Amino acid sequence: MKTVQACHSKSKPYGFMMLVLLLLFLFRVLAQLIQAIHPISILPPFEAWQSGAMPYSLLAMSQILIMVICARIFWRLIVGTVMPSFGKGRVVFALGLLYFGVMLFRLVMGLTLAQNHSWFSAKLPTIFHLVLATFLILYGHFHYTQYHDLTIVKNGKLT
Repeated sequence: MKTVQACHSKSKPYGFMMLVLLLLFLFRVLAQLIQAIHPISILPPFEAWQSGAMPYSLLAMSQILIMVICARIFWRLIVGTVMPSFGKGRVVFALGLLYFGVMLFRLVMGLTLAQNHSWFSAKLPTIFHLVLATFLILYGHFHYTQYHDLTIVKNGKLT
């Protein structure tokens, strides 16, 4: 019989994989900020980090919010306070797959047929959207798969 503790021990590998994705996204945010404030030659120029779909100030604020949400998810997985939810898993996993598919389409179009279109040809932003989509897929996968492995015992009774 699986217990809540067994489920929590399985959440740590997900947390560490998500930490890697969060650190990649943090690198992206910091790299663009560096290029905005004091450009350095080893990084792509500021414009390469942005598709132009929104002003940089709004983009930076939304990126900070995304990182806070991702960090909270990562931390809760590491300390084992996430209770798997089948419904949440299905929704987040499906949204992650859709997001990944759209961004993969965007990348392929930008590399082939729409090289002159600013949104499609923005390779770096698209790659980091794939990173965020992978984060969603992993989080959804955790909920979806771990829900089935979980049996909660309350007062000696299975629920």
